[in-house]
Amino acid sequence: MNKFNNKNAMFKIIVYTFILMMCLYFGASVCYCADLSDPPESVFDYDSKGKRDPFVPLIGQERAMSASLDKIVSPEDLKLEGIATVAGAKRIAIINGQMVKDNDKFGVIIIKNVLRDRVELSIEGADYTLTLQESEKTNADDKK
Repeated sequence: MNKFNNKNAMFKIIVYTFILMMCLYFGASVCYCADLSDPPESVFDYDSKGKRDPFVPLIGQERAMSASLDKIVSPEDLKLEGIATVAGAKRIAIINGQMVKDNDKFGVIIIKNVLRDRVELSIEGADYTLTLQESEKTNADDKK
């Protein structure tokens, strides 16, 4: 009876080894045959509808964010949407949906100074001041 158990155990080992080898062989064949040179297309494309994409980080995106301000040539095309004070009493303004700070340059626009309620800038050497609308100032003062 002991001989039978040894043969049975040996048979199982051989069968399992064969199955494992076949899985490895066919698995490697499938991976080898797959064309991995073309990346898959994006499954989901977010449409921001003119607003900031929440899936894009705010930090480290300066080049991508500056694209629309680069095309501005007139102060009438600019809208100051908000001003925030960050660490170290530095201020950041949001103009046309993009964050800007002192000495930033976007095409012909130079941000000279971000103040509590306005932004001083120059466009092609001419100085301009953008101010917050009264409703925006009131909301910002209420939050203090």
